Amino acid sequence: MLKNKKILLAVCGSISFYKSYEIISKLKKLGASVYVTMSDGAMKFATPESFEAVSGHKVACSKTHSWCDGVNHIEYSKFDLVLIAPATVNTINKLAHGICDSIFLDILVASSGVPLLIAPAANERMLNHFSFKRSIEFLQENGAKIIQPVKKELVCGEIGKGALSNVDDIIYAVIREFLKDDYYLGRTVVITGGPTTEKIDDVRVISNLSSGKMSKALADTFYYLGANVVFITSVEFDAPYKIVKFDSSFGLQSALGTQKFNKGDILVMAAAVSDFIPNKVKGKLSKDDTAGVLTLNFRKNIDILTSVDVDGIKKIGFKLEVDEKTALENAKNMLKIKKLDAVCLNVLLGNVKFGSDVTKISFITDKKVVEIAENSKEKVAFEIANLIKSI
Repeated sequence: MLKNKKILLAVCGSISFYKSYEIISKLKKLGASVYVTMSDGAMKFATPESFEAVSGHKVACSKTHSWCDGVNHIEYSKFDLVLIAPATVNTINKLAHGICDSIFLDILVASSGVPLLIAPAANERMLNHFSFKRSIEFLQENGAKIIQPVKKELVCGEIGKGALSNVDDIIYAVIREFLKDDYYLGRTVVITGGPTTEKIDDVRVISNLSSGKMSKALADTFYYLGANVVFITSVEFDAPYKIVKFDSSFGLQSALGTQKFNKGDILVMAAAVSDFIPNKVKGKLSKDDTAGVLTLNFRKNIDILTSVDVDGIKKIGFKLEVDEKTALENAKNMLKIKKLDAVCLNVLLGNVKFGSDVTKISFITDKKVVEIAENSKEKVAFEIANLIKSI
């Protein structure tokens, strides 16, 4: 996703400096070329050589500054994005005031006009100081994006919101900065995913084999494109956007009921909802109470997708089929009966199966059927997001 992108990682003198190595590694795996500049404080914890070994490029710092070798604040300001992680209070305050008292800050100031992401890391009391708050506000007003620190036990032993954000969340923010789409910026997209779990008695349940991988790929994609994502899922995932958990069909319906949709919002119903719900037995069923055969009574489940009746939003449904001959006709009927804007049809066949990392989708509207070739769920999710823009 970051092929041919050049990123400058600015490392400050924070004890969380070691996470910078992982940031570099993950960005490189996504195709980016990562260069590093270190503050003098960072060099108290690590050497330029260690970052050169990981990044594959010369590190810009006070020890390596050279006009002859191109390691200077002008050459190192010519990147597609600057990421300061970890960012100390000292660096943030100096940057906000345009102070250039080192090659490190020279580079950051010279990078004016380049997208800037800042991931602070410091004691919570330092982050609450009025000077820091004003600096952050000023930088945000001028286009900087702040990757918020997280609450945990800090090195000093105190519990507070000051630890460097999770590496994966930092990577999410970088990707989002590159891939954001004007169509999705500021638009809310609600995605449901994972299987519903219905209780048979107080200790047993009935469910299905949905992994939730496709819905997670969609949630990630809409986040990368700039949307305000609400991911309603029965599967445990970590992500920087809002996640709402559910287990049963009733829980899914309740979670959807709490969402306030506005005109232009999008609902993508990828959850695998039970068509029938067992009549729950109170307590625990015992094999001694049966004659060797257990008979369960089921009732038809409500249509949760149809129950979301809001004008001005796009509703996208997912349809799973096992019979290739009748799949398309069934999906088209679903589109009409449930009054959807589109249906994403996938048929369990070949490599496309429960829990797989690939899928093949037929994107169906009332006007046409677009076939999305078999590919990773991540790549298919981007194609779906692009097609939704046109309906």
